Amino acid sequence: MIKRLTTIFLIISIIAIFSLPVFAYQPPDVSNHHWALPYISQLLDQDIMYIYRDGNFYPNTPITRGEFAYSLAKSLNLTPSITTNLIDITNHPAEGYISALVKEEIITGYPDETFRPQKKITRAEIITMLARSLNLEDEQKKIVLDNNFYNDVAGDHWAQELISLATRIEIINGYPDGSFKPNNYVTRAESAKLLVKLREFTTVDGTVVETYPLSKKVKIKINNQNQVFNLSRDPLIGRNNQLVDLDDMLVSDSAYLLLNQYQEVVYLKSYGLITKKDVAKEVSEQTNDFFDPEELIEIADGNWDAVTPVLKEKIAVQLFETGLNPHEVNALFEQDWDEMKNLSKDRLVEAVSIATNIPQEIITASLNKDWEKAKELAKENAVTTALNAIMRNSSLLS
Repeated sequence: MIKRLTTIFLIISIIAIFSLPVFAYQPPDVSNHHWALPYISQLLDQDIMYIYRDGNFYPNTPITRGEFAYSLAKSLNLTPSITTNLIDITNHPAEGYISALVKEEIITGYPDETFRPQKKITRAEIITMLARSLNLEDEQKKIVLDNNFYNDVAGDHWAQELISLATRIEIINGYPDGSFKPNNYVTRAESAKLLVKLREFTTVDGTVVETYPLSKKVKIKINNQNQVFNLSRDPLIGRNNQLVDLDDMLVSDSAYLLLNQYQEVVYLKSYGLITKKDVAKEVSEQTNDFFDPEELIEIADGNWDAVTPVLKEKIAVQLFETGLNPHEVNALFEQDWDEMKNLSKDRLVEAVSIATNIPQEIITASLNKDWEKAKELAKENAVTTALNAIMRNSSLLS
């Protein structure tokens, strides 16, 4: 009986030992309870990050641009390059890896053609490098989000788009107070976690064969082979210049996918034939979103009755903002010019034109109830605007 109990105890002990996480190397300054130990040990084992000569890792020390460039290039399996336009990396230990990242357009350096490898890297800079590594800045592969996740990253911040994308697909998070702190430095421990997160993604280029919205799956042709992918719980999906649902994808669209560690689609961008929706969105942006794309499609189809109530409401809001009271606005809509002695018809035309970007001749025709002329002018203007947008602005494919 004692022998049997001893055997059982030994078996349980062996199972417990093998159930513990095994790290190939643990620097002496990274404790067993350090939150980043799994990331640090994994990258040290794979020769992606390194320790210093004294054997320490210094997890809480800010990582430099040169150090991170070295680890990022190693993580991407890039071959060191000897050609670069950067003037301050000669003889730097990571020179070849920095040059490789320049070649892949993952880093560009500063306007004075320096890279400043000894400079501490910021959160905005590191996210930009990671996002570019996933091709999220490529015109055909990027998805532009309308929302900003953080209260300290302005819409005109140089890295705002990539910070938003990286947040949306959960590469990085902000702070509990709603900030991102883009200029804060990144520690070596934090950079280890980000690099492991990057390595969990798989990129896929192919062609859309079929979509299955109810099953949350998509079939993609890759190198003449069809493969079905499951979508994650909350994937980011875009087509050409807008966010869309899965069923808005078109067969034969080119597609770019990011898969997570479970091989689920977390990011899907397709690009192909320009549709009426694409043009409508572009024209909507040119009218400062006074018309939304659905309204413009109704106008293009000649269905003015569908947008008249909404149009009236939007113009009313704009007129209120100019200082008119509800009585005056109502008089304008009723065209009671005797009631509106201080506001001429021409002033109304100009006010509405300024607020909506609609040409004055269309507004004048509408006020004169010359609906046929208004429709014709609107149709000509919409077509001209759309064609100009297509010829002038490649953003229809981004």
